[in-house]
This record gives sequence, structure tokens and C-alpha cells, in this order.
Amino acid sequence: MAWMRLTTALFLVVALAHTSQAGSAGPTVADFVVRLAQAKSLEATNAQVAVESLHQVGVLLPTDLELSRDLTEGDVARISRALGLAVSTNRPETGFSGEQVDKFFSSFQVEMALTHGAGGPGGSAVRAPTAAFNPYTKGKGGSKGKKRGHAFTPSEPE
Repeated sequence: MAWMRLTTALFLVVALAHTSQAGSAGPTVADFVVRLAQAKSLEATNAQVAVESLHQVGVLLPTDLELSRDLTEGDVARISRALGLAVSTNRPETGFSGEQVDKFFSSFQVEMALTHGAGGPGGSAVRAPTAAFNPYTKGKGGSKGKKRGHAFTPSEPE
């Protein structure tokens, strides 16, 4: 279900790529990184501070990001993957407009809050499972097919 929502949001973002990009300078990679840090309630007075704030909470941005360059779909996809979001593009060199940035943050606001680093430094909204899933126990503590049926007493009459 979450993958469908991510895929739908990605197609929404890509569909908006044809909005007017001529005549106006789009946002830079630095603008996007600052907005990302602000969306995660981190310190972001400038791009370098935003990168450091994201790094402190475990978001490792690509090291070859040129912060002064105009934002492209490829930059958004790479930064999103660093966040743990499954985002891709067929046109990585296509520019990303300010309107698309707004739609990106409104589409992925819940997912960004749940990715690592949410809740401030040292905190995380996503918890790793304490034990690996075992398909043979199905959460009942027994082996699959090795025991007889369990006594079942319904709490409500049928």
C-alpha cells in the first residue's frame, strides 16, 4: 500500500515536470536541502548547516551534490533515496520547478516524518523489529505443522 502511494506520488511529480520552466530560474539544490531539513524540524539557516543537521540524524546525502546548481529530477531522486524514499525518474536532467518542490513536500510529508532521523537528533519514528520474522512460527511461538490444533474458546458467541 505504501509502495502504491509512493509510486503514485512519483508519477504526480513527473507529470508536473512539463509545467512552465522557461523564463524563471528554478530552485537550487541548496534550496531543496534547506527545505528538507526544515521539513524534518532541523536547523537550516543555510545549505551547509542543513547538510550537517541531516548528517547528524543519519541522513547521508550524496557527496557529489553541487549545492549551487539548479535542481533537477535526478537530484531529487538521489536525495530522496538518501532519505529512504523509493523515488526514481526517467529524465534525471530535467529541471525541477518551485511548484514541483511544493508538491513533492506535500506528497511525501508523512513518509519523510517516518524516515530515519525523524523526531530530532538521536530519535527515530521507525523502529526496527526486535526479532526477525520467522514464517514457521507465524507469531504463535510454535512450529508450523508440527503441533496439533490449539483449544480455541471464542470471547463472544457466534
